[in-house]
Amino acid sequence: MAKHREFQKHKLWAFHAAKSVHPDMENWKDGRLQWSVTFYPKTAHAIDKDNAVSSLKAYQDGLAMAMFVNDNLFDIPTIHFGQPVKGGKIVVVLG
Repeated sequence: MAKHREFQKHKLWAFHAAKSVHPDMENWKDGRLQWSVTFYPKTAHAIDKDNAVSSLKAYQDGLAMAMFVNDNLFDIPTIHFGQPVKGGKIVVVLG
């Protein structure tokens, strides 16, 4: 139950973040969605690409919800790793 609540929290965060940047995202009509994600880890201990992709599921669902599309339109994201940043950071680029 706690895992579900955490998933929903991150999904809603992604939804609201997407809507705050692009309020008219629901007008997506271009088919497949290509996206890239850059991870800036909290520490020098890096995660591998498989774990990085699987950690994005809630954010993918939130973006799909903001765009009024099925999340199966998302291609597997291109993953990049940046230098460690205090607190960590993830940058998502659609298109």
